Amino acid sequence: MKVLVVDDDQKMVMLIGLLLKVNGHEAIEAFGGREGIDAARKEIPDIVLLDIMMPDMDGFDVLRELRSDRLTENIPVVFVTARNDAESRKKALSLGSQGYLAKPYGRNELIETINSVVYASQNRQTPVSHSVCL
Repeated sequence: MKVLVVDDDQKMVMLIGLLLKVNGHEAIEAFGGREGIDAARKEIPDIVLLDIMMPDMDGFDVLRELRSDRLTENIPVVFVTARNDAESRKKALSLGSQGYLAKPYGRNELIETINSVVYASQNRQTPVSHSVCL
């Protein structure tokens, strides 16, 4: 499974990438919103893990752009963010994300979320929204 990880924090991208590789997934790294959009268009990943707070453009704007492009409109997106408020969660889901994980989250929770969202997407089921508040 190809997983695009979009975050401006290089350490976070590398840590998630390592976790993905250990679990048999291919990690595509993007450091910021614009780079994430470009990578999504080029790679057409199975899922995008997206941070909200980034300096060049926030995750909400990234999601809007992904949803407005025929190449990327159906790629599942899960927000992986430090923002743990109901308003952000509601906005993410209303814009078309399939999940929301608030940092910190467990490694197993991340992998389970990725697997269930991609499975639901591939089987055209309504994905389960994951919200973790640890």
